[in-house]
Amino acid sequence: MESQQPQDKRGWEEKFYSIKDDLIEHATDYSRYESGFYWNDNQHSGLVFISSRLVDKYQLRLIPEDNIELWIDGCGVSPNERAECLRKYSYAVYIHHAEAFSITKNGLDFSSGTYTKTPHGECYSLEFVAWFNGFAVELFREGDEDLKIVKWCDG
Repeated sequence: MESQQPQDKRGWEEKFYSIKDDLIEHATDYSRYESGFYWNDNQHSGLVFISSRLVDKYQLRLIPEDNIELWIDGCGVSPNERAECLRKYSYAVYIHHAEAFSITKNGLDFSSGTYTKTPHGECYSLEFVAWFNGFAVELFREGDEDLKIVKWCDG
């Protein structure tokens, strides 16, 4: 007898966690979500400048320390660029990266580089970085009037 249920065509990525993929634990070396362990890349980070319009559009929760004026001097922009950035953008947002993903916590050898595929895209990809930092991927596709990627994966 054949089941009346539609065939489950989801991959392993979709079966082990909720759509939201809630954070369970945050540690120095990893962030554990329902889907598995995302191993923090403490050697690389990014920085983006964003406008107030995007903060409102994407309902971003920022803190006073995200003010662009506190960050811009350390970004290596020219005086002309600095003036333009201060005119266009209101906030500087730090971007975190993960270098690997695993279902389990122990017994893994990340040196092979085979652990970069995640349920949310390849590590360092636009889609993954957006998810890992709690942004809509569309944020990174906004025009330069509202968004400037200062550094993507610097270390």
